Amino acid sequence: MGLRVIVADDNPLFLRELVSLLSLEFDVVATAEDGQSALDLVRLWKPDLVVVDIGIPRLNGIEVARQLTMHAPSPPVVICSIETDSEIVEAARQAGALGYVFKTRIGTDLISAAKSALQNKVFLSHAPPQGNSRRVAD
Repeated sequence: MGLRVIVADDNPLFLRELVSLLSLEFDVVATAEDGQSALDLVRLWKPDLVVVDIGIPRLNGIEVARQLTMHAPSPPVVICSIETDSEIVEAARQAGALGYVFKTRIGTDLISAAKSALQNKVFLSHAPPQGNSRRVAD
């Protein structure tokens, strides 16, 4: 059995994408659509990693990270978000998240962020380009 991951996101399509990507390298043992359910699942499954959206209801991703890191031992947390504001990224880090992945970079950054967090290393997505909205394929 591989490393166990719990994933939380309130958008069913994005949740499916996260699970699909993470399942390439890890065992996704449970999913949640809100922060409180994610915490309950962590207590039940004792995963190796938690991947959580920042904007989920009933405890946002930052609060989930904060509550998990208050109790040792706790699984590392990777936050996924559309928020690129440096203050929000820093708030996530201060709450104990080891990873912060921009949703626009999930395909390129999620597995690296997960592996870094599992090694107790910080991973932050590179900021997306500002201004020009034209995308260049990775």
